[in-house]
Amino acid sequence: MTLDNLRLVQLGERLRQAWQQPHPAFASGRDVRSSENALLLQFYGSLVKAAGCGWQNAGRTLVDKTYLRILKDCSGLDFQGLSVDELAARLDGFIRQELAPRWAKITESRGAEGLPLATELLDACSLALFASERAHTATRQLLFYLCPQLPLLPCPNDPRQSIDEQLQTYQILLSQLPVLPRPQQFAGDAQQQALIRQLIEGSDWWRRRVLAAWQVEMAHAHYATAR
Repeated sequence: MTLDNLRLVQLGERLRQAWQQPHPAFASGRDVRSSENALLLQFYGSLVKAAGCGWQNAGRTLVDKTYLRILKDCSGLDFQGLSVDELAARLDGFIRQELAPRWAKITESRGAEGLPLATELLDACSLALFASERAHTATRQLLFYLCPQLPLLPCPNDPRQSIDEQLQTYQILLSQLPVLPRPQQFAGDAQQQALIRQLIEGSDWWRRRVLAAWQVEMAHAHYATAR
């Protein structure tokens, strides 16, 4: 696959400009909780907070169902007929059983070294949430925001490749990306801003986000020409 560097830079700038803007697919674009910054803060930030509190949350689910609804609407996800209440409950079990024991390893995950763990958690999450070992698009999207250090892209499956092959392909493409300006403004209080700034500046999450947007655009273009 040949990368279009000019288009990637353009997409990166568009995403950077929209980083703190409400998503038009939720609440008619008037709810700041639907911005990319807010989603990353709420999903990843919720787990960071839970990890510091012994994975307790006063009897509530670790990820609020409201944010599952926001992510569903903004990303057009299919929750396989599950209500957000049921999904929140299943996700809570997955987090406590699978993510909590591996949290230190997850947060230290980097690039190709994290591929085996990413594959394992994709399968486990799909099984826990949707009773299937197939890596649903919804599973990828959830883990992309919950565990942003894992080398995942929130893209649909390519049926011609195994999960391992797809993740390895992404790593090759990431190494070929041009320089992409990152967001410089961050939502929340000082601690929350520092958390997301550290993630954006210290990982390849933003580069994966831009690559994913480009791959979705390429897929739509291919579909349009094939009709």
